[in-house]
Amino acid sequence: MTERLHESIRRARDWGFIGGDLGQHIEHSLAFVEVLESLNLLDLSGADLGSGGGLPGLVVLTQLPNVKLHLVEIMSKRAAFLESAVQELGFGQRAVVVKRRAEELGHDSAFRENFSFLLARSFAGPGTTAEVGAGLLALDGLFVVSEPPGSLGERWSSMGLDALGLELQEIRRNNFGFAILKKVRPCPKGYPRRGGRAWKLSLF
Repeated sequence: MTERLHESIRRARDWGFIGGDLGQHIEHSLAFVEVLESLNLLDLSGADLGSGGGLPGLVVLTQLPNVKLHLVEIMSKRAAFLESAVQELGFGQRAVVVKRRAEELGHDSAFRENFSFLLARSFAGPGTTAEVGAGLLALDGLFVVSEPPGSLGERWSSMGLDALGLELQEIRRNNFGFAILKKVRPCPKGYPRRGGRAWKLSLF
């Protein structure tokens, strides 16, 4: 971890993009790194959904020098912060900030089913997260989602995931919890639903 990265994260906190204990947030992001390392996702192209204040995306880019990331963030001020941080931290060749709704990207041929892995720290509920991710994740790709304390996977409907071409591989726990989803079939063309419907009417 570099001082420049710490400064970027502190700036995100000062601007209200991150709340709570920064040390805890950084540890959580480093736990994402551990999961990516254990899954051997070290030189692939992925996306961080709802990247916001840059966690875990900026930490992943710092710790895994061969990873390429799209930082997806619809909020203008947060996207501007991410663009500034990417340049200041020297990630311009490996990181792209995408200021668009994630579910719309899932219907763009440049992004649909194009990522080897996805990350989500606090993006949405499980049904919405799975639906949006299914449109972006490549076949056999992996989706690493932050999981609440004590969860054993009951949040993830097997029927709902199956409808999206996903399955729950495991619930991983180190100091934090993670659900690991795998793309086992192509995502049906109607998903993710547009116009906010993935949020308003969650599949599960």
